[in-house]
Amino acid sequence: MQIDIARTLYATPPTAAILISTIDKNNRNNIAPFAWWNVVSKDPPLIAVSIKPTTHTYRIIKEKAEFTIGIPEPGLLDAVYQSAQLDRESDEFGKLGLTAVSPSKITSPKIKECQVNIECRFRNEFECGDHFLIIGEVVAVDVRDELVHEDDAVMRNNLTPLAHITGNKFITMEGTILEASAPQTGGKSGKEKHDEPITHRHYYSIIFLFSP
Repeated sequence: MQIDIARTLYATPPTAAILISTIDKNNRNNIAPFAWWNVVSKDPPLIAVSIKPTTHTYRIIKEKAEFTIGIPEPGLLDAVYQSAQLDRESDEFGKLGLTAVSPSKITSPKIKECQVNIECRFRNEFECGDHFLIIGEVVAVDVRDELVHEDDAVMRNNLTPLAHITGNKFITMEGTILEASAPQTGGKSGKEKHDEPITHRHYYSIIFLFSP
């Protein structure tokens, strides 16, 4: 049965959600969830993320030319969902119960609670309809110790991504559907809206980054 092409996104597999952390010129940390992303090059390692140009995250990336990608696990379900709805003036790490960790190569903080943190420098962008495809070059990757094999390979079978279906619904690798809770306080502020709730494209895109 054919469906309206406006519903195309809902006919594609759900994607692993990511949290993008940035720091603005006033040294305020920002966190926002995304799921339109993928690895697009191995040498050099490049990651593409589709972001609306009206978002705070987009403005900071263009201003600071960097960002950090965190791969959350199912235990961060509520933090992922609620990060799309916080007032950008708030202490976002504190509101979400997350811990900012100093990065290795850039200034955008890592998220301690994420199983993987990928530091990227802005390399290029392409206008794609109502979004811009932001290309980041990976400059550092931090993976939890228990996910790294003795030969320095990442044990991808032990990664536990959280994929976004729609709204507050997510799904785990095992097929368990989870529903996130709405934030108790600190919704989006009027004119300066935070990033939209995440949407989806291809699931498990992170695995390609660590291909041999």
